[in-house]
Amino acid sequence: MPIRRREGVTFEPSGDRVVILDPAGTVMTTLNPVGAKIWTELDGVRTTAQLAADLAPEFEGVDESTLAADIAEFIASLRDSGLVEDSD
Repeated sequence: MPIRRREGVTFEPSGDRVVILDPAGTVMTTLNPVGAKIWTELDGVRTTAQLAADLAPEFEGVDESTLAADIAEFIASLRDSGLVEDSD
């Protein structure tokens, strides 16, 4: 299922990182460069597998299936924090 950033979540790029503020405005999260790249690609259209296929060329030395598993784990942590949701 496609994943999108949750409505009300604000974020700001900061160099090669992204700073995210939850919808309630109480929790700030800073993503490292890899997390920031994935975050910016969450368009509500692509699934985890599609994101992995699209991003694989940017991550040398990581096969697509490993990348898909890593993206799924990252998205699960974002979902647990209330920052992303499944797209309709």
